[in-house]
Amino acid sequence: MKDFESRLERLEFLAERIRDNDLPLEEAIKVFEEGMKLSKGLKKELEKMQGKVETLLNGPEDAGGTPEVTLFSPDGEA
Repeated sequence: MKDFESRLERLEFLAERIRDNDLPLEEAIKVFEEGMKLSKGLKKELEKMQGKVETLLNGPEDAGGTPEVTLFSPDGEA
């Protein structure tokens, strides 16, 4: 489905809809199933985003620099 925000809006709509006392049982089950699928997908995406944020926060202090990679020791020996 679409981007995160539109899926979250859909989940909110489904949550409101399932609270409707006039909703037939079969329809309520379909709404519930769709909501659970959306919820699981959104949770996975949130966990990914959280991992990215943690990586950015815990990254090197010198964000503008490049990592130092050396193949040889400073005295010229391998």
